[in-house]
Amino acid sequence: MLFDIHHLKKTNITYFSHGIRVIKISVVLIALGIIGIIHGLFPFVFIDNVSNGIKKVADEIAHF
Repeated sequence: MLFDIHHLKKTNITYFSHGIRVIKISVVLIALGIIGIIHGLFPFVFIDNVSNGIKKVADEIAHF
């Protein structure tokens, strides 16, 4: 769903705590993307960082 004006009520979270949480996850995903690009160019660095990071983010989202 693109728009849900009752999203915060459904999740029982405040506007600011939701914003901080989403921004934090977004920054982590951007960093993992950059690390993935570096790993693509230099496969001998950051070997498990992206896959472990994505699993960690997915676990955090699932347990919200």
